[in-house]
Amino acid sequence: MLNLSGWLDALAQTEKTPHPRRRPLPTAPCLGRPLPSNDQIDRHAERRANQARKQHILDSSLASAVDTPLAEDPPPAELSSPPVGSSASDNKSFFGSLGRRSSVGLNKKGRYEPFEVLRAIEKKDIMLLHEVKMSQFDLLVTGTPLPLVYAMRLGKSHHDVAIILVGAMSRKVNDTSDDELALMQSSTKATLRALRANLKIAITASLSLPHDLGDTSLLSSFLQVIVMLEGSRFLLSSTQTLSLALRSPRESKPVETAQKLMHKWVSRELKERQVASVEEYIANGVGDLVLLGLWSIVQDQVKEAETIPLWFFARDDRIQKAVEERLSDLRRTSPAALSRLSRTVKAQLDTALEILGQRSLNGRERVEKLRRALDEGKKV
Repeated sequence: MLNLSGWLDALAQTEKTPHPRRRPLPTAPCLGRPLPSNDQIDRHAERRANQARKQHILDSSLASAVDTPLAEDPPPAELSSPPVGSSASDNKSFFGSLGRRSSVGLNKKGRYEPFEVLRAIEKKDIMLLHEVKMSQFDLLVTGTPLPLVYAMRLGKSHHDVAIILVGAMSRKVNDTSDDELALMQSSTKATLRALRANLKIAITASLSLPHDLGDTSLLSSFLQVIVMLEGSRFLLSSTQTLSLALRSPRESKPVETAQKLMHKWVSRELKERQVASVEEYIANGVGDLVLLGLWSIVQDQVKEAETIPLWFFARDDRIQKAVEERLSDLRRTSPAALSRLSRTVKAQLDTALEILGQRSLNGRERVEKLRRALDEGKKV
């Protein structure tokens, strides 16, 4: 019989002996998904920065543009049909391709509501926006949020709608009638203030109008609204300054003075790079300031001379035509009164009208020619 007790005792002692520890594996973590590359991180950061910058522009524009209160509840505009002279091609060039007509309709009073305008912007219902523009324009420039800001916040997909709204505002400035400006009722003033705020937002956000409306149309419309609202003080002061300068043109340089006045006024409203974009508007304004200064002298010498409305300022050749019409009326109705006009003023007036009437030249060329004639006394 085998005695295995010794072997079993040895085996028991072996099991109690601890096994040596194995060497740990080297640390090598493995990610289930790779980290983005530096280029991807940069693109994502740039995209987020652009979004934040755009939001900041909108917020700062709303805070700074509306420096005068808008009409909280503008008076209802009467429904009217489109002008007889307007054509389908004009509407197409202005509004682009017409969107699909939505089911939004008029309320019981035959008027649209602000929420319907916002819904039309969402759905790109250009036809409804056109109808609102023709019948209730104030809905496009008032409300909370402003329709333009609402369209901008919807992003790139609604950029064309924002451009359409800006184009409608620019057209409204040009279509404001002389009677409306002469009466300047509270409703007209509220609309102009709303236009100024909206155009300021569009300029701050660097929105541009379609090419067929001109690159400077937005800036020019903004400046024109300011003239309509609060340009009287600037124009009256400038007219008085130029009327004095024109009495001694060689020493006072009236055209050069008008250029400085215009640049100073425009620079107060626009940034430097934007001022360079409205050189034609500035040149037109310089010519108008000179004519207003001359007409102020005419009124001092000829009491029968009628006043020129200040809202004609920088609106194409409105000032020039107004001067020519009033001179023609004086020749027809009061030739004796017109004969009291000094020979110097007659010569200056004839020279200015002749040069500014040369529409084959651009604005800067006409102003330079006028400067040589009046400031330097050269024959042109």
